[in-house]
Amino acid sequence: MTTTCFDWTLLEDIRPALLQNALGVKGSEMTTAHLQELDRTGLELGASPFARENAKNLATGYGDLVVVLLEPTDKAESYCYDVMKAASPTLRLVDETLEMAFAGQRNVENTILLDRRPFRSAKIQRCEDGETREQNNQRAYQGFEAVIAILRPKVIVVCQCRDTVPDGQLSDQWSSSISKSGDYDIVPLGNGHRCFRIYSFHPMHFYYINDEEKLLQRVLSEYLYNATFVVAANLLAGREISGFGLSNLRNCARHGPIGKFSEVGVTLTYQWANEESRCSDELWALMKDVGLSSRASPI
Repeated sequence: MTTTCFDWTLLEDIRPALLQNALGVKGSEMTTAHLQELDRTGLELGASPFARENAKNLATGYGDLVVVLLEPTDKAESYCYDVMKAASPTLRLVDETLEMAFAGQRNVENTILLDRRPFRSAKIQRCEDGETREQNNQRAYQGFEAVIAILRPKVIVVCQCRDTVPDGQLSDQWSSSISKSGDYDIVPLGNGHRCFRIYSFHPMHFYYINDEEKLLQRVLSEYLYNATFVVAANLLAGREISGFGLSNLRNCARHGPIGKFSEVGVTLTYQWANEESRCSDELWALMKDVGLSSRASPI
C-alpha cells in the first residue's frame, strides 16, 4: 500500500490539504442484493411504504463503500425520497463530504447508506411502551446485521457514536467516537468477508454548534469529518494517509489549539505534534529496552 502526506500548519491550510488528498475513485457496479433483506426488516417492523422505499434508495450504491449512520433523517416515514432528502441536513452534509473527498465521483445517490437502527426513528419510539420499544429496536439491529452480512465492501465508514449494544453484546462494532475519528482497522462481517472500518462521527455533532465562542470548534470538527472520508477514498485506492495532519486536526477539534513555549513566550498553535516533536527510532528503542514505554510504536 502506498502513502500520501496530509499536513497543514494554519487554519486556512486545512481545506487545500484535504482537497490535495481527495481522490476521484469511481465505483464499478451498483449493488442491490441486500435490498430485499432491508425491505423484509421494514415489513416486520410495520414501516410505511415511504419509509421502506426511502431506505432502499439510500442503501443503493457502489458495493465497495458503505456509510453507517444512525437515523439519517426523521422524514422517511411520511415523505417521498426527494422531499425527505432535501429536508435532511444530515444527508446534505454526507453528500457534500462525499463529493469533496471523492473529487466529485461519489455522492448520496451512488453510495450505500445504512441506518444502524433502520425504521426506528425517535418519533416512532416515542409512541411505544418500553417493552415494545426494546423488542422493535432489537429487531432493527438484527435486520441491519443481516443486511450488512450480504454486502462485501472494501471500506465501511462508521458515522455514529452511540453504543447500541444489540443482543447483549459487550459493545457495538458499529459505533465510533470523536477521539478515534480517522483511525481505521479491519473488521470481519457475518459472511466472513473482511474490510476496512473507518471511525468517523455523526455530522450533527458539529451542525448544532452555534455558540459564537465555539465556532472554531465547529469549523475544525467539520474538517475532521471531511478528513475521515478522505481517508476512505485513499484506502479504496490502496493508499494510506501519513503525516501529522490528521492527529493534529483531531486534537484541535476536541481541545482547540495548544499553547507552546517559544522564544517570545507561550504561543497558541494548531501543531499538537510535528516532525520536530517526533521521537527518533533510536530513542524509542532505548526507551523500550529500559521499560519506559509500553506503546507499540513511536508517535
